[in-house]
Amino acid sequence: MKRFPSGTNRGTIAGMPRQQLKEALGALHRELESAGQIEADDRQALLQAAREIEEALSSADTEDVRAEGGPLSRRITALVENFETSHPKFAEILSSVSESLSNLGI
Repeated sequence: MKRFPSGTNRGTIAGMPRQQLKEALGALHRELESAGQIEADDRQALLQAAREIEEALSSADTEDVRAEGGPLSRRITALVENFETSHPKFAEILSSVSESLSNLGI
């Protein structure tokens, strides 16, 4: 296992954002299940984001999860902007997801 000069294990560092990402993904699914009125297009966008996040979590190589349209974190940030006023809880969850993805370089 590669060590950094500070003696910090890279796997430990990478594991922290992945755990945060798993927790945020769980919150997103719970919020989707409990959401009352949400437009079909909005729901579809959130479900697509959840699928992409799940793919990112299951990928061993972050290069594999970079799709067209730039890094996943950038696409999630765009969703945050769309949901800030209409669905603030989704925006809050997605903001956390975006930060974790960015920390992972995804």
